[in-house]
Amino acid sequence: MEAQFDDDLRLLTNALRQETFRFILIGHNRYSLYKEIAARIESLYPIRTTVLRLTGKEYRQIADDITGVKDGIILIPDFGWLFQSGNEDTCVAFNQRRDAFARLNIAFVCFIEPNEFAQVPYKVPDWWSLRSLELDFHRDKLEEVGSFQPAYLEEMSSLGGQTKEEKQTEINRLLQQIDTIYSENDFLLASNLFQIGRIFYDLFDYTEANEYYQKSLTIFRKIGNTFEECILLNNISQIHDAIGNYDLALSYLQQSLALQDDIGDSDLEASILNNIGQIYYVWGDYNTALEYLERSLSLTQDKEKEGVTLSNIGNIYTHLGEYDKALEIFQHSLNIQIASRNLRGQGLALNNISQVYTSQGDYTNALACLHESLIIRQRIGDKKGIGSNLNNIGLIHYTYENYENALKYFQQSLEINQQIDNKSGMATALLNIGDLYLDWGQDIKRAISSLKRALELFKQLKSPSIKTVQKALDAIREQIGNERYNELIQSV
Repeated sequence: MEAQFDDDLRLLTNALRQETFRFILIGHNRYSLYKEIAARIESLYPIRTTVLRLTGKEYRQIADDITGVKDGIILIPDFGWLFQSGNEDTCVAFNQRRDAFARLNIAFVCFIEPNEFAQVPYKVPDWWSLRSLELDFHRDKLEEVGSFQPAYLEEMSSLGGQTKEEKQTEINRLLQQIDTIYSENDFLLASNLFQIGRIFYDLFDYTEANEYYQKSLTIFRKIGNTFEECILLNNISQIHDAIGNYDLALSYLQQSLALQDDIGDSDLEASILNNIGQIYYVWGDYNTALEYLERSLSLTQDKEKEGVTLSNIGNIYTHLGEYDKALEIFQHSLNIQIASRNLRGQGLALNNISQVYTSQGDYTNALACLHESLIIRQRIGDKKGIGSNLNNIGLIHYTYENYENALKYFQQSLEINQQIDNKSGMATALLNIGDLYLDWGQDIKRAISSLKRALELFKQLKSPSIKTVQKALDAIREQIGNERYNELIQSV
């Protein structure tokens, strides 16, 4: 090749040396340039390099081809085909699955002609936001966009926004697209509604997330897109799981699982099984929960999801008193989440590790893990996780009989769970507040009020904690007598 391209080629080969995600765009004005560049890459990295042609393929075939590559380099000579008339559905699907591909150690080297280059930011904005390098092989001056620094994927929405403000900007952009571009294309409309719901879920705005997911689900069902329907049913279940509507969450999960015979997506099935296992865990049916979680673990090929499932299995062993095994599993999970830069998963793993230390009476290490988890969850705005951390910190202060601090943390936990209507978190905080009032000053009326509210919520959730609350109320009845107890229970 001409000497004028030496710097460009040096940048390209350096970018491909590390086995990590890259999205590299190469503009060229003649086919011979593509052939020479591809030959150079294949000669340097013969084992890692694969050529993937997009022309004429459905999205699912493209996705299968990509996921079949492990730690490799994919050369796409006809990237501009996505932008041609009639390929809109494939282009949108490819764009909106960016996050899944970005988790793979694959470098995408996409060749594109000059007249198509300007369309990239508009046709595949998700990918454009993560571009690693732009090179132009039809002029002397190269144009580099800096080395790729992977962001925390769990902090991104599907379009690349990391802060809450950026995510809100993306919502506004998608809403504008619905009004101006996609109103007559059902697939594109449903896809945009899905993305808006996903971003609202990332922002922990479950009401808005559910609204947009439901709209998207209706359209995908109408056009017979079973794959997207299955994903949406799974996602909607997690909204109801987050706010403690476990019966409804399980119903959506069972609907989603029933579609797997037609889809056969192992990672999606693993996610559904994991979520079902979590519901049985909350209900205290540990054997059934473990069965679903182990099935999930055997199917998943996604390291990040593997870490989450391991955490859930560790929770079961914690409740069964097998602390050493639980701690080993949680630490493995934490290592996976750190490697994948998943802040949500790190916060969860640290919280779970703290619970093992608490069960072993190691409150110093437990508090350290809880505060570290709290910082992470506050950073990403995970209100459900924050509520859990605050409650667990309160329990340690309660153990030390530091009742004033314990009450402060329990009340903060209650308040934040009320903000997101998380019934499970609210009930747990109320139970702890009720117990605390009994131990601290014998404030029977406040204790009964808190325990009564906790009991009502646990009954809605079909939680095994019903027995714990009822036992506490029965102890109060025995202490103060039936007449006084009935008088107080009716007054609160």
